[in-house]
Amino acid sequence: MKKIILLHVRAEKELLKFSRVVKLKFKGLFEILESTGKLEEPFAKKLSGQNDLFELRVRHKGQWRAMYAYIEDSSIIILSAFHKKTQKTPQSELNKASKRLQEYKER
Repeated sequence: MKKIILLHVRAEKELLKFSRVVKLKFKGLFEILESTGKLEEPFAKKLSGQNDLFELRVRHKGQWRAMYAYIEDSSIIILSAFHKKTQKTPQSELNKASKRLQEYKER
């Protein structure tokens, strides 16, 4: 099912800091997500313990993540993007994405 991809303003700024290759890989994943409405592992994963959050995964000279959530029936919002430096997703990144999602829902 086709979805509309929305980029949170701050997530867009975070993505712009990535290398050209990483940005292109995310762009490809966004296009697939937009046309199919979902992605499976190893490209995406639902975050355990997080009701609404999912992560897109890119591997290129390290691990890169973009957190997203489904909103309404036809949209997906990209909430944050970061370079993953540890095995476990940092709690600060989870909090940041959750906060941005809450802000978006309150609009």
